[in-house]
Amino acid sequence: QERTALRSLGLLLTGGAMEGLQAEFAEIYGVFCGADSSIYVSCSEGEPSFLYRRLCAMSGSEVTALPLGIASVDKLEAGAYLARFADSKSADILNLNEQYNRLRDRTSHDLGCMSREAVLGLYGDKLNLSASQIDKLADCRLAYFLKYGLKLKERKPATIDPAEFGTYVHAVLEETGRRIQQMGGFKNITMEETLKIAGEYSQSYISQHFSQIDSQRVSYLFRRNVQELELVVAELWEELQQSEFEPVEFELSFGSNAQMPAIAICSQTIPAQLRGFVDRVDVWENNGQTYFRVVDYKTGKKDFDYCDIFNGLGLQMLLYLFALEDNGADILQENPVAAGVQYFPARVPLVTADGRPDAEAVQADREKNWKRKGLLLGEDAVLTAMENAEQPKRLPCAKKKDGTFSGDLASRAQFALLKSYVFALLEKMVDDIASGCVTANPYTRGSRHNACAFCPYGDICHSETVDGRRDYAAMSAQKFWEEIEKEVNRRG
Repeated sequence: QERTALRSLGLLLTGGAMEGLQAEFAEIYGVFCGADSSIYVSCSEGEPSFLYRRLCAMSGSEVTALPLGIASVDKLEAGAYLARFADSKSADILNLNEQYNRLRDRTSHDLGCMSREAVLGLYGDKLNLSASQIDKLADCRLAYFLKYGLKLKERKPATIDPAEFGTYVHAVLEETGRRIQQMGGFKNITMEETLKIAGEYSQSYISQHFSQIDSQRVSYLFRRNVQELELVVAELWEELQQSEFEPVEFELSFGSNAQMPAIAICSQTIPAQLRGFVDRVDVWENNGQTYFRVVDYKTGKKDFDYCDIFNGLGLQMLLYLFALEDNGADILQENPVAAGVQYFPARVPLVTADGRPDAEAVQADREKNWKRKGLLLGEDAVLTAMENAEQPKRLPCAKKKDGTFSGDLASRAQFALLKSYVFALLEKMVDDIASGCVTANPYTRGSRHNACAFCPYGDICHSETVDGRRDYAAMSAQKFWEEIEKEVNRRG
């Protein structure tokens, strides 16, 4: 009707009613051509559509009644749909009270706990954890059980999604950094040479991993990704030109038969260890003392959030930092000093402007948004070695008028407290897995973090009615350190 009305006003529209109908039939035909062995078509009883009647005529007979099994399934589906939205009135009208009531009772089901035998059957007699598994457990124990216990997976199309772009950037930065270190380090290589090396690794990665995906959209995405990668590599080069900290390891692995042993987790309920990779380890030698920092490349937004850390989210970098402090003598020499953790934004921040922006203004705005996140050792000499500037533009801190620093900083004593707390928290999480409890307990913090927002298992746990939700408020640095000290002292 709308198209007819527009044509009556003299507007020229592409296609017409018949062309649109033929396009619909063409799409339907394409769906039917995708079947391997058989096709089932159903309709509401007594209300067959034109398409249903036409298909029946083409097949030689029209089915007027559905088999009992299919009818019962239809009623069950309808009852489940109405039960989800508590629509008892429609259930009564459609004579689906039995299915509605039966399924409505199930919306409040509790998965409860597994037996010890089931826990060992799913996870083995020793837990082999990764940082992503720890984060998922901190998000919600049910989501952890479904993903890593039952190994339920989403079906995803072959496409260039943000996760794949992250893998691509990580691979190129790793190979570029390793190659430059072999050539004498970033201070001995020009930016042009660095970009050339990164470009070669970029093309190699693309040809190896995406040669089978051929479309104009994919080609455009890669051109855009290559341009973004060049800016990221240039930023990395500039950072390491100014820093006295130099990379010594790329993709440092923790685990069995790895460069570093797996991180042991002391639990009385079940043996456990953590495996994984560190994107980069930087070192600074000063007066016979080795200082080191752990750097993680992040293609998405990542903040160092005190509330998340306190509740078990985002522990990965801290765990690697403390493990290297205890067992990294072969790489870092004896008694290395932990200088902190830092997230390197391996993406180009979006810059907004009214009209055509000035290039210098864009760069200044980009540098502001490119500021690193993390937690660093609050010693002036260490921070100056990381970035010797009148006012740091990359570090998560600022220099005050008296020359001292303020920001996301910690003393050596605070790092020691945090180390004790993190490993105690990890032990508690392992005990939670071993208990067999899989009741949903999603982690939420206002609009900033909601474990249910993009969880693929929402239909299983009925996330809108979960009782065990943990809703936390933001936590200041001062409150964080006070609570950490209380917990460590309480645990002895």
